[in-house]
Amino acid sequence: MKILLSLIFALSIANIQAQKITLRSVTPVDVNSIAYPNMSGNTTSSMAHKGTVRLKDGSFIQGKVTLFKKKDVFSRVKVNTGEEKREILAEEIAAIELDPIINERQYANNFKNPEKNFQPGYIVLPTGDKLVGKVAQLRDFGDYDFFIYNIAFLPSGSSVASTFTGGRLVQFGQEINGTLQVWDGYADGYVLRIADGRFRLSRNPYSKTKNEFFTAIKNHITDTIITHTTSEAFASGLLNGQSVNEAMENASNASSIVTEILGGIEINKKEYLIVDTRLKNVTAVNKDNFKEELQRLALPCAGLGQPSWDKIEEFINQLNSCQ
Repeated sequence: MKILLSLIFALSIANIQAQKITLRSVTPVDVNSIAYPNMSGNTTSSMAHKGTVRLKDGSFIQGKVTLFKKKDVFSRVKVNTGEEKREILAEEIAAIELDPIINERQYANNFKNPEKNFQPGYIVLPTGDKLVGKVAQLRDFGDYDFFIYNIAFLPSGSSVASTFTGGRLVQFGQEINGTLQVWDGYADGYVLRIADGRFRLSRNPYSKTKNEFFTAIKNHITDTIITHTTSEAFASGLLNGQSVNEAMENASNASSIVTEILGGIEINKKEYLIVDTRLKNVTAVNKDNFKEELQRLALPCAGLGQPSWDKIEEFINQLNSCQ
């Protein structure tokens, strides 16, 4: 009887795991960088985008907005409200806010690789809010074991998951088979935290021999989670009419971690990033400099011995125990 009950329970868990989940993708539309593909004489126009045009007199108009340039200078907009079409000159406009493009699709959630399925976890927004739910890694061919570009997060109590491209979260955690993996926002993706403590250790996906590339590492990855707000606490502060998904997407878009992308950098050398969470700095180590750098970090700790390139993780863990 016990065996039968265990089997039924296991099958029910597997069935839940295999259920498809609605995956929501939100892409912001920047009014300053949209294309003007349509041409008529010396005037070009954009595609129509849903949005809001705010006027200098304090009023606003919502609808499908088409922007026009005359001789490459912004001149006017046309707003189709559904009831009327109104043209507004540039000098009357205070601001134009275009709605993000929202796409939804069904996510299979039955992959052989467990990290690609929704597992218990959390995300930390740039606002500092920590939301609890389930996390799936949206892995692609360009991803590594230690570096990924995109994830999906299903908030507790929600039936729709939101996608977060690299750099839009401070960090996320995903629990697989009872083990929690923590990933930090880095450049245009997320790096796996191999060792944790005062000193955090990660592989560098953008390794290079010149150290100027490492100055682009954001301070966000050196910050510990000071706030421990739950999804319920975050939800209680939502604006009227906003769902948890909308609120966290807006928070992520409004204060995106990525302000620059480390473009054109080759992965030509295995390299590690050591984050000192106390001094708020990052050190990049490779086979050429690891002994010098690790010995410098280990000065306050006696008896750690000589660091080994093949046992850097073990050395960092000993270093954290010493601290």
